[in-house]
Amino acid sequence: MLNPYILLGPSVAPILGAGVTSVSVLLTALISRHFFKSYSFSGFGYLLGLPVGFAFLGASFILELASVLFVADPALHPAFFWVQMSLQSEALALIALSYCYKSSPHPAEGRVGRGVLVAMLPLVMVAIPFIVPTSVLIAQPYFDYAALADLSFYMRLFNLAVIAYIFKSTIVSLVRAANIRLLYVPAAFALLWLEQYSLVIAYFDNSVVAFIGSAFARIAGLALFAYVMHSVTSRRKLEIEARKAA
Repeated sequence: MLNPYILLGPSVAPILGAGVTSVSVLLTALISRHFFKSYSFSGFGYLLGLPVGFAFLGASFILELASVLFVADPALHPAFFWVQMSLQSEALALIALSYCYKSSPHPAEGRVGRGVLVAMLPLVMVAIPFIVPTSVLIAQPYFDYAALADLSFYMRLFNLAVIAYIFKSTIVSLVRAANIRLLYVPAAFALLWLEQYSLVIAYFDNSVVAFIGSAFARIAGLALFAYVMHSVTSRRKLEIEARKAA
């Protein structure tokens, strides 16, 4: 089994998949739009990974649905699944990249060894989602279903590690800013981590409950993130208007 939507059956999977995908893509589009505005306003280069990452994440959800709709096609079904899997991991890596550059110290503040590690870690995170699936495709050019299923498990583990890193980075930012409202950000990533963890469970025991839980966790995490971005944007608008009025 490649796409866990198949667990729901041929009559339910396309309907539920379309619903979950529509909501997920809408939320990622809103988040990406807000982050792009923040990047355009501030000009900080490290912020660019956030709108691009969430845009890629939304695209991966569309490809996931395409994999469901073409489940009977022996070529398109695994092809869409492979691209979706790679794109989703790349999206999370780009999001982590922004947090990595945001929290990386100035070269003069740390040791040379630490500086090399900080420089290499983002490159490794971004390269893995491309190199690992590509190497499997080269070794199995005809989309061996068993190999793709195993690959999806390892990429889920990669996603869990990357989201855990993002969660840690958001907690550090929360402590530095001493702003309780920022607590929603790590909570949102914790829900996205739960989504990936639930998919790992579904991989082992084909649990429909675990898969449905992953869908709810994804939507809840993205909705919480969209709420945070909207509230931050609205607050900035009020501050700008107040300054103009003063």
